[in-house]
Amino acid sequence: MTPAEELERLLSGGLLPGEPELDELTASVPGRAAATLARMREVLEPVLRHSSGEWPALSEWSAELPEWFLQQCVDDALLRDCVLDRWSLRGWLYWLHPERRKWRWAGASAGTDEVRIQLQVLERPYLRGALEWLLTVASA
Repeated sequence: MTPAEELERLLSGGLLPGEPELDELTASVPGRAAATLARMREVLEPVLRHSSGEWPALSEWSAELPEWFLQQCVDDALLRDCVLDRWSLRGWLYWLHPERRKWRWAGASAGTDEVRIQLQVLERPYLRGALEWLLTVASA
């Protein structure tokens, strides 16, 4: 899947039949599923737009990402231990860099109370903690 195809899937929600090796990430978000998915797309769109070109410097991402998301990120200077409930912007972007991200957005749907995200797995093992954290903060 090319970066352009992935971005198209993010924006359209499309999933092609017969996709190879898909994993699914599902979350219960009562009454907020559509809004959660919209917020996830708002954050991931600029990330995916840079997946096939030059990756911006950390200082440039604040102009690209929504303020509500940036406010959820913890300042790197405040990190003393590995915390799983909040990510720093630097740590989150590190795992979404195209060279380290071993999954591609294949599709998504939102019911009334649930979000389902389909991921095309490029290589196993793969880490999806950065995506799971985005799902958590997008549903808040």
